[in-house]
Amino acid sequence: MLVSGPVIIENGKILLAKDGHDDFFKLPGGRIKEGEDIMKACKRKAREEINADIEIERLLCVEVLWENPSTKEKETIVLFNWLSKLKNRDKLKLQEDIQEIKWFDIEDIKKKRVKEKISPNTMFVVGFL
Repeated sequence: MLVSGPVIIENGKILLAKDGHDDFFKLPGGRIKEGEDIMKACKRKAREEINADIEIERLLCVEVLWENPSTKEKETIVLFNWLSKLKNRDKLKLQEDIQEIKWFDIEDIKKKRVKEKISPNTMFVVGFL
């Protein structure tokens, strides 16, 4: 499975979302459709999940998972994480099955000073910031 999503940072904070499938906060994003451009998929998923209009700056990192973190099923997941700029902060809203969106201090995540659970992929990505 190929997954693409934005890494949205403002003032030392990262924007994360929590959906109805997982018990942790994670980067917005999701599955790339067959034949879809990976950058366009990133923009589409940001819009579908949190109504975010983004500008992609660059590829930040790629991670390969061998197990689904939600189901623990064996599968290969390749995650493309794009450093992105948010263009419509005042218009963010919960969409699809997103239950909450929240800004987290990056240093607090790095030092594990947040009470909420953070996804393994988000922890991986924060290491590049």
